[in-house]
Amino acid sequence: MPRTTQTVFSEGIFHGLPTFPDQDGKKYTAIVTGANGISGSEIVDVLASSPERWETIYAMSRKPPLNKHQNVKPIAADFLSSTPEELAALFKKEGIKADYIFFASYMQPPLAEGAGLWSNSNELETVNVTLLSSFLSALTIANIIPRRFLLQTGGKHYALHLGPTTVPQTEGLPSDRVPHANFYFPQEDLLSSWSTTHNTSWTVTRPGFILGANPTAFINIAYALALYASVQKELGQKLEFPADVAAWDANKDNTTARLIGYFSEWVVLNEGGRNEAFNLVDDSPFSYGRFWPEVAGWYGLEPRRPEEDERKYQTITLGMDPPPRGFGGPGVVKVKFSFEEWSKRKEVKEAWEKIRERDGLVGAEDPWKEGNESTLMNVFATLDAEMLGGWSRTQTMDKAKALGWHSHVRTADGFKDTIGKMAELKMVPRL
Repeated sequence: MPRTTQTVFSEGIFHGLPTFPDQDGKKYTAIVTGANGISGSEIVDVLASSPERWETIYAMSRKPPLNKHQNVKPIAADFLSSTPEELAALFKKEGIKADYIFFASYMQPPLAEGAGLWSNSNELETVNVTLLSSFLSALTIANIIPRRFLLQTGGKHYALHLGPTTVPQTEGLPSDRVPHANFYFPQEDLLSSWSTTHNTSWTVTRPGFILGANPTAFINIAYALALYASVQKELGQKLEFPADVAAWDANKDNTTARLIGYFSEWVVLNEGGRNEAFNLVDDSPFSYGRFWPEVAGWYGLEPRRPEEDERKYQTITLGMDPPPRGFGGPGVVKVKFSFEEWSKRKEVKEAWEKIRERDGLVGAEDPWKEGNESTLMNVFATLDAEMLGGWSRTQTMDKAKALGWHSHVRTADGFKDTIGKMAELKMVPRL
């Protein structure tokens, strides 16, 4: 095989980032949807930082995103309540065109009281498939056909939330679509069909749990962890670990939001990314056993190891049997306490109110505010989903690496950087 050479660079905590000498000066146009969200905002920012490649970026969201770049044009567009005809008329009025499209729109419908995280799979599918379907129909009507359409889904593609899976989680295997209710599947099928009809190409990205600083994105494990550690410090308590030694030791791949922006640009400009799905994680082995003492040190807390007395655990057996890997019995979770339960304690709420008032934390809506029970549940149930399971969440990056992707970030650094940015936004206390 012929030898190939790429030039890469580092930027802060991110290393091995791609360069695009063949695309510089091309002056592409792009649409980024979900531009106010945790992923879409980073995609916009990465593209906008290279005006030599990206002449105009149309940043779409239900509310027009705040704009700090000359080459970004904010567009208020509601894919759920508007008809495709209305959206197409808006696109024509704004003179929108697109060489590339990045679809990062996502909505989490409210849960019924007492319902578990992601238990409303039918509502999730109805809402999120409608978002994509309406947008695609509007593109057809407005005759906006990109060279590549990128759809961001996620690691739940592999049913990681339902129990142990085949490790590592690998794209493109027949087994990677574990049968379960998941709106990612109809979204992928819809986009593939639309792309074939319009003689264009698609790419799907599958990040893990996303670490990002965004005042509108509450489903964010870095936010929940910062709240937990800050309140434990205020209460004069230790940084208790909620689960057993299996959860302590398991590798848990995560995705720092900024890396999503870098990867999304790279993969749409790479011909090898046509009509392919890619995992998108930090590529940094990560366990809470290694991380827990580090995060405790940031807050001046004493870290606690997993409880050794088995009698103090509640054992929860998940309902998928066989589990996603296809054999071996259902997933079993051993819990000393859950973050969702912890967040409902009276002393926790009182401690947060003191912190919020003292530090002027008005950058995001207060999850403990009366009437925000659903938000509070989403914040901490997401952290439970991330930490409590004792099975590995390892999404291999081999497929992207074979195409020339070399970038990575140490996940612990991603957490710290994200918490620092949230502090600047007055969402959480400073470290």
